[in-house]
Amino acid sequence: MESFMKEFEHLKIQLEDIKSATNNFDEAKVIGRGGFGKVYKGELSHFKGRTMVAIKCLDRKHGQGETEFWKEITMLSRHTHENLITLLGFCVEGGQMILVYEHASNGSLDNHLSSINFTWTQRLKTCLGAARGLSFLHDAKGTTERIIHCDIKSANILLDENWNAKVSDMGLSKIAPANQNYTGIITQVAGTYGYCDPSYMETSYLTKESDVYSFGVLLLEVLFGRLCFGNSKSQFLVPVWEKKHEQNKLQEIILDYLKQQIDQMSLNIYSDIAFKCLNKSRKERPMMSRVVEELEAALENQELCEGVKLTNLKYRSESELLQGILVNGGKTWFSRNMNGDHCEMISIEACLTSTASKSPRYICTPRYTTR
Repeated sequence: MESFMKEFEHLKIQLEDIKSATNNFDEAKVIGRGGFGKVYKGELSHFKGRTMVAIKCLDRKHGQGETEFWKEITMLSRHTHENLITLLGFCVEGGQMILVYEHASNGSLDNHLSSINFTWTQRLKTCLGAARGLSFLHDAKGTTERIIHCDIKSANILLDENWNAKVSDMGLSKIAPANQNYTGIITQVAGTYGYCDPSYMETSYLTKESDVYSFGVLLLEVLFGRLCFGNSKSQFLVPVWEKKHEQNKLQEIILDYLKQQIDQMSLNIYSDIAFKCLNKSRKERPMMSRVVEELEAALENQELCEGVKLTNLKYRSESELLQGILVNGGKTWFSRNMNGDHCEMISIEACLTSTASKSPRYICTPRYTTR
């Protein structure tokens, strides 16, 4: 423990400073409650300066203890990424065990799922950021170890003032072998029911694909605008969502205001990768790096669609866009094929000198593609 404390000496914060920042743990300063305990907001000095922070106090009555506390410090100190919450300090004094993080002013993702102000583009960017953070943990980076988060859910994705996603709560995470024939571990099942990989629950064999399953549940929550539970935690909605997907009836359960925003190709890419994450076979689930690529493609298609709309294009239906529409004063022909690939054709006139022929012919320039 002495060598451990020496490694993280720069993270130590005095209890008196934390009491001052929270007005002696005033209830008015509480901004959240979770499996760890209460979370307070306050301004505090730490090794990176003085900023607004989130102060999480361990309450052993809630089930988590010293093991999770020290694991959180270890994981977040040794693994830093723009899409992982930043640990700014800790305090072990007067019977208190306290963690100090950067303050994510927009709270957790689960609180925004049904918000009409949370646009489809924002949702895509949030999911993409979270996927990048999780992919970073899974990436062995040439070592023989990887981090399995073990509790991926919308409540553990925090959003900063710019709506950047931050993966948080590493207290249940596990270190697993990488670059070996067997890259999982046998461990006591941990996580949150509803998000937890059924294969892991049945066998106690934990792999990075268990996180992928949990992330798939999160993706569907973002799409359908609700948690994966019904009126009670015993009513699990993922089987219902999977059945709708098989019946090609996702439109029936997507929030109405989102339907008006979502580009069809963006939806196809997003829903396809989300349901692949839920595959019963671990081997058939995508790697998180693949999930990142697909979410990037979904976002690219959505932004392209919105860019087209910003030019005040007038088209009545998707079929009309498949046939092609004139833009840019009739000098550009924009269309999308059945595969979702976008094609932009410019008139030869735009490429010719004033003495050349000006016949209304077009050259195809495959400027935008989805693959």
